[in-house]
Amino acid sequence: MSKVSAIAFIAYGFFMTFSVHAQVNVAVAANFRPTLMLLVDAYKKQHPKADIHLSTASTGVLYAQIERGAPFDIFLSADSLRPKTLENTGKVILGTRKTYALGQLVLWMKGHSSINATNLSLLSGKLAIANPKLAPFGLAAKQTLQKLGLFKQLRNQIVLGNSVAQVAQYVETGASQAGFVALSQVFSQHPSVTDYWLVPSDLYSPIEQQVIVIKQPSRDQQANQQVMNFYQFILSASGQQIIMKNGYLSAQIQLTPPVSPSVQ
Repeated sequence: MSKVSAIAFIAYGFFMTFSVHAQVNVAVAANFRPTLMLLVDAYKKQHPKADIHLSTASTGVLYAQIERGAPFDIFLSADSLRPKTLENTGKVILGTRKTYALGQLVLWMKGHSSINATNLSLLSGKLAIANPKLAPFGLAAKQTLQKLGLFKQLRNQIVLGNSVAQVAQYVETGASQAGFVALSQVFSQHPSVTDYWLVPSDLYSPIEQQVIVIKQPSRDQQANQQVMNFYQFILSASGQQIIMKNGYLSAQIQLTPPVSPSVQ
């Protein structure tokens, strides 16, 4: 091998070493996927070679997968309970459990306007909510119905979705007359419509959405850095700006639980 070829070979090897991007595997609660996709797009403008893979389900389902050892790097939960539980069991890199957003619950009734609690009490069709045992938005919906004194009245009309994304699909397709979803989902599908009711926050416990970085012993230093870079971008000022533009409240708002989270 000539001297020039050897130098070129070494340079190529050097380039390959520092251009390889490990896949960052993100588990994201269904309500937050549309917003996270916007965050990924913004992040890739700064890091064009970033390789970020998203897995979406209800918070409860993703939590169970992590418990069983699923190879996720970052978990964006729709609550604070499950990230804290994972932290307590030693599965989380210490110091990474942070609140990245506060979710807002809406009652969505496609094609109708001026929706409110009165419309809800007169509902004759199906009402979709996410499974309260798996999805924080489902628990918030149930708390709202109980607080309004409508849960028993509407019990037989309630259809459970596996996630809040499935609830949105039920309403979108007409399978359900109305449904409780995240404000961000209405924004992502119908940014100009007014056929939803922003549920007053004192009707349900705060939906404190938290992010954690999962310990993965097989991750090398370079992969760790790539994971932390994306994690930090989510919490950065520019990341938070995107989040708040898409139906979430700032994580800096003082939290005062108006409803006991134990309400089932």
